[in-house]
Amino acid sequence: MIKNLLDYQQKDKRRLGIIHTVEHGPVKREINSATIILNDSRQSLLDLENDAKNLQNGYNSTSKTLQDLLNKVSGLSKSTPKDEAEIQSTTAQIRELLAKIETVEAQLESIAKNISAKSELFEKQKNAVVKAQTTIKNLTPQYEAQLGKIKPDVAKIEVELDAIARTIDKVLLEKYKNKRKADKNGTADIVVPVSHGRCGGCNFEMPLSLTHKIATDGYIICEECGKIIYKD
Repeated sequence: MIKNLLDYQQKDKRRLGIIHTVEHGPVKREINSATIILNDSRQSLLDLENDAKNLQNGYNSTSKTLQDLLNKVSGLSKSTPKDEAEIQSTTAQIRELLAKIETVEAQLESIAKNISAKSELFEKQKNAVVKAQTTIKNLTPQYEAQLGKIKPDVAKIEVELDAIARTIDKVLLEKYKNKRKADKNGTADIVVPVSHGRCGGCNFEMPLSLTHKIATDGYIICEECGKIIYKD
């Protein structure tokens, strides 16, 4: 049973190796990078657009406040005080309004700078989106051609894998496939020999009871790395 699984693993690794040359090749890597940039830039554009709307609303509201203050100053300037006390009161109100106007003008200037900065970022992100879209559009046909080229070889190996799979215990094969899916390296051995009482995958030192279990059952699952260990 293990012999058949080892044969399965060998062909499976060859299949994965062929696929790996395309899926992790320079063309696909560039497409993946462009896709990440595209997704990030699109989200940035949405965020910048929302920021711009909020800033514009703040600008409009602050502009109205400024206009109201200017109107009040104009009204007070045109009024005719009756006496010295009223003159002083009007002067004090005008000074207070002018101070508020100065603060509001500073706020408007700050908002305007923020809007300008957001606009520059928006243009940069928009250019990044266009560039990423162009990269993906230009490279996708090349990537698809590479997939087409390896398709016959992959299909042939998959037929061979199906034939071997019928000779392997379903539970054992399922353990292999599940571990393969979780394998970050993609083409690492899932079925490994025991070596001097240690797992041939992670070098985990097994208790004597597990060593005996390999001899009895033909294999065990490593408690440390989850690989299938067999006696060589």
